[in-house]
Amino acid sequence: MTDLIKPGILELIEGRQWLSLRDVLSDWPAPEVADLLLHLRKEDRVLLFRALPRELAADLFSHLELEQQDDLLRDLSDEETRHLLADLPPDDRTHLLEELPGQATQRMLNLLSPEDLKEARWLLGYPEESVGRLMTPDYVAVHPEWTVAAALDHIRLHGSDSETINRVFVIDNRWLLLDDIELRRFILAPPNALVEDIMDRSVISVSAFADREAAVAIIRRYDQFVLPVVDSSGVLVGIVTVDDVLDVQEQEATEDFHKVGSVGPIRTSLRDAAVG
Repeated sequence: MTDLIKPGILELIEGRQWLSLRDVLSDWPAPEVADLLLHLRKEDRVLLFRALPRELAADLFSHLELEQQDDLLRDLSDEETRHLLADLPPDDRTHLLEELPGQATQRMLNLLSPEDLKEARWLLGYPEESVGRLMTPDYVAVHPEWTVAAALDHIRLHGSDSETINRVFVIDNRWLLLDDIELRRFILAPPNALVEDIMDRSVISVSAFADREAAVAIIRRYDQFVLPVVDSSGVLVGIVTVDDVLDVQEQEATEDFHKVGSVGPIRTSLRDAAVG
């Protein structure tokens, strides 16, 4: 045990009072709970993880390094793993599946729901190191002929399932990307205005088949926090966020560091999106 753990928390852990600990940690930010978990004895980590609310557990899991994720998965039952995979964002789930050893990946695939399995195979079908492997298909899209009021109703209905609602994407009936609009423009526009009235058609996108570093470069150059991802026909297939890009930058920096040190680096169909 470590001095970094607050005395009250330490008492709950040593007393194996996991339900009380769950109540205390429910309001903690996921990165802090992840730090706490990693300061526990290995045999206690899975006990704490099991005690957490599912949403917090999934968020915590996304903040762990791959090796730490793998260790934790080894101690979870199939049912616990199934719930965890279902709660992970699609891009985090894809990253996990592509980095785990083959046998572990196959176990994960066997535990996915039919819908999540279809989504995982679709995302994994893109080339390695491509934007397609990095993107998430969870976003909110609206149509240009809708009123602003209708669009806001749609955002309220589907926003909780989206990676971000700070930017909303405009598509036509063929799912072609027309524009992206910041949420504040919807809020400030007259309710009876049409979505097309607040469009400027200056959208910046990236191909799903482009190298991940292309997304990094575009987000840097244009100071974007989210970037729409399109296929070769301009159809919107997903988004990448600045958080995803930061993960790529960290990974590239680690690999470059190990190259300098002369050692090795450390170790389908379009998914239904929220649109009417």
